[in-house]
Order: sequence, then structure tokens, then C-alpha cells
Amino acid sequence: MSADVFVIEPMWAVQAPHLRCTLKRALALQSAHNVWSGTEHINNAVAMAYGDQLPDSGRWEMTRSQLHTLKIAIEWRRARRAASDRKTAADILEHWAEIEDEVLAAYAVANEAGLYWI
Repeated sequence: MSADVFVIEPMWAVQAPHLRCTLKRALALQSAHNVWSGTEHINNAVAMAYGDQLPDSGRWEMTRSQLHTLKIAIEWRRARRAASDRKTAADILEHWAEIEDEVLAAYAVANEAGLYWI
């Protein structure tokens, strides 16, 4: 595992619980939806969803592997949200999208810096 650490600072109280919920849903549906293709991502998801790696306040220090795990979960959840006929309040959805975009941007930075694997 790389020593590269990426820092994300959530700005709203709903952001950490949203990402933990996203990870928990993806874990619950892993066998049916095959969200992740490897055990490394599943182990990361369990640690982030049920551990103290995504606190409600303060900064998150994440490895690129954790970012990749979150990226996959976020893309999966966005696809499910788009396919659903349920509507989320715009102000809440805005905060969710903000933290999702921040994670995706951090992941993109890792890839631009050549910190990706094949």
C-alpha cells in the first residue's frame, strides 16, 4: 500500500453519514450487484463504513485504495439514484453531491499524478 495520503474535509454534517450509508448499502448488495471486484475494496468499505475512518467532523486522511473504493461506491449509488423514482430534497442532495464530487476529484488527482495501477 502506498504512503500517499489524500485529505478531504467535509463541510456539512450529512456528508460523512451519507458516505457511510453508501458503503453499507453497497456492502449489503455486493453479492447481488457485484459493486466491487476485489476483496481489497470490500475490506476498505467495511473499515470505512463501520470504523472511525470517516468521522462526522474533522478531516479524512485516505489512501488511494480507499479513494478508489469510495469512487466505485459513489458511482454505483449515483446510478441507482438516477434509476430510482424517489426524490431527495434538493438541499440534502446538494450536500451529498458536494462530498461525492470532492472524493471523485481527489481520486482524479491521484490518477493524474500517476498514482494509479493497472
